[in-house]
Amino acid sequence: MLGLPSLSLDPHALKIYIDGSALKNPGGAGGVAGVAVYPDVANLEPETIFQVGYQATTNQRMELLACIRALQHVRKEGPGLGVQRVQIVTDSLYVYRNQHVAPLWKRDDWKTKHGKPVDNHDLWKEFLSVLPKARARVRTEIVWRKGKTTAILKQTDRSAKSAAAQPWKVDRGFRRGKIGTSKLGGKVVSSMFPAQGQEIVMRVYRSGLVGRQGHKIYFEQYATDTAKFVGKFHAFTTPELASQLHRGHWYKIRLNSNPNYALIEAVGEIAAL
Repeated sequence: MLGLPSLSLDPHALKIYIDGSALKNPGGAGGVAGVAVYPDVANLEPETIFQVGYQATTNQRMELLACIRALQHVRKEGPGLGVQRVQIVTDSLYVYRNQHVAPLWKRDDWKTKHGKPVDNHDLWKEFLSVLPKARARVRTEIVWRKGKTTAILKQTDRSAKSAAAQPWKVDRGFRRGKIGTSKLGGKVVSSMFPAQGQEIVMRVYRSGLVGRQGHKIYFEQYATDTAKFVGKFHAFTTPELASQLHRGHWYKIRLNSNPNYALIEAVGEIAAL
C-alpha cells in the first residue's frame, strides 16, 4: 500500500481540481467536475472545464472518470494551455494509489496480484489510454489532497454533486447487479471476508459482476452461537455457484484459504434462522 503523497503544489503549474460523486452508492446518480486554476502570471479566474451527470454509477467510478476527463482535457489542449506542468488534484485515494498499479493489472489480464478481478477495469483501461506519453511537452501529475479543506476543493465538490443532481448521460460500464437491504444498515461498509477455509452461515444482500466473468457476493455473517449478525463482508465465486446465491436467502458456505481473495467454494441453502 502506497503512503500518502508529500508532493507540494507548484505555483507555476496549471492545477485541475477534480471530484466525483454518487448521490446513492452504489447505483445512484453520479457526477464529475473539474475546475482549472491557472498560474498567477496568467491573471485568469478559476474555470469549470467539465461538469457531467450520470444516471447510475458508483463513487469510485465517478472519481476515476473525473480523472480521465481531466487527462483528456490536457491531451486535447496540449501546448495551448500555456504551461509546462499540469497537476491534477484529486481527493480520491482510490485513484491516487492505483494510478501506478493499473499497468500491472493490465499485464495480468485485469486481475490483482492475488488473482481477484479488478473493479472498474473498463475505466482503468481508458485511464491508461489517455495518460500522456513519456515525451509529452506538458508534464502531467496526479496528486492527492484531502477533500473539502480549501475553498477550491469545496467548490469542486459542490460542482460534482450539482452534476449528479442533473444526470443525463449513461455510465455504460456500470453493472447494477442485484441489490437488497442489509440487516446491518447502509452505514456499515463491507470488507473482504478473512477467508481461512471456514464454513459459515450467511445471508446474501447484494451480488454483481466484476470484470469479464467474476461474481462478487455481498453478505452478512450470522453467528449461530449468539444468534446475531457479526459483520458485512464480500467474497467472489464462480458463475455456477453465483447462480445458486439469491438475495435475502440464507446459506452455509465454505470458503478458500486466501484472505486476500476470498472465494466461495461450496454452497448449501438453509432456512432463515
